[in-house]
Amino acid sequence: MTAEAAPGQSFAHSGKFFNVLGLALKNAGLTLITLTMYRFWARTSMRRRLWSRTWVMGDPLEYTGRAGELFRGFLISLPCFFLPAIFVFYIAPVALEAVWAGWLTFGFYVFSVPLVAAARYWMRRYQLSRTRWRGIKLGLAGSAWSFAAASWGWWVLQLLSLGWYTPAARINRARMMWENTRFGDQPFHFETPPGESPQRRMWWPFAFGWIGTAIGFFASYLSAGILAAVLTTSGMIDAAPNSSIVSAGVFLLGTALTVISYFIAFAPYRAAAMNRIAAQIVLDGARFKLRAKTLSLLFYQSLGWIFLIFSLGLLSPVAGFLQVRYVLNRLELIDTPRFAEIGQSVLADSDAGESLGDAFDLDMGVGVI
Repeated sequence: MTAEAAPGQSFAHSGKFFNVLGLALKNAGLTLITLTMYRFWARTSMRRRLWSRTWVMGDPLEYTGRAGELFRGFLISLPCFFLPAIFVFYIAPVALEAVWAGWLTFGFYVFSVPLVAAARYWMRRYQLSRTRWRGIKLGLAGSAWSFAAASWGWWVLQLLSLGWYTPAARINRARMMWENTRFGDQPFHFETPPGESPQRRMWWPFAFGWIGTAIGFFASYLSAGILAAVLTTSGMIDAAPNSSIVSAGVFLLGTALTVISYFIAFAPYRAAAMNRIAAQIVLDGARFKLRAKTLSLLFYQSLGWIFLIFSLGLLSPVAGFLQVRYVLNRLELIDTPRFAEIGQSVLADSDAGESLGDAFDLDMGVGVI
């Protein structure tokens, strides 16, 4: 830790698409053959490849995680999530009255909100503790349950505000996560420049997404209904014996168009939020800058979703890789932290793998860098 890098040097990811695709196809095949049990080794091999091709100031990251640690985390999540989920969704509807089964399902969803937040925190803690750069490991302090409780409160505010609290909630989650992140013994900070709002340049893109989604919802189902009416009137579909099929088709097409309109409408907000969060991350006085653009981000995320959907999730690491490479190749560090003064981390390593993170697959099997 004696060499100092030049200020303003960009991050870079040198991973090649077909190289990652080949590994993802191999891992998918072995995962199917082993009835999903190979996925722990698949994640480990994919992360080692992606980490080793992530360059920060001329030096690559190193991933030191092991598949056995991920398997241990799965064993923890088995009684905590998988078995209760099987009971709620498959056994309760048959064994219990419909009203009680419905309330149980509702309660499970409400409980899942803080559970997902805690899982995200544990996953980030594990991945950071297995990440090295120039021999110094990263880490995450703080309590996952505190993060989960705060996230649940912000989620309630999002519901009560019909979603308009979402930009503030996203910044609050990022602040809590990054202020507990460590590089060696040096903490990250989440600082808003004086005189600026933490959500600066996020509200108008969010408003565009919110209004655009509302318009898209009505337009999608209206278009699906008009299409069905045209096909019925022209005689291409006989509605009399197939009324239930036509109704189901209208619903499915309307839902698909609504999802697509939502994804497109919120693309400017996703880019603005990523840029704003990066701009408030500080390490020893050095700030970060991300240059995410709406159309390019939309393209790579859409391409990722195509791989995700048409492979039934088996090639989800390809989607994750596309997003990781997009971010890292547009990320820049302004000024240079005093790396020579940073010591090794004193945080204890996470021995339980990613725990519930495996249950929710929050990182598409790739990892959060």
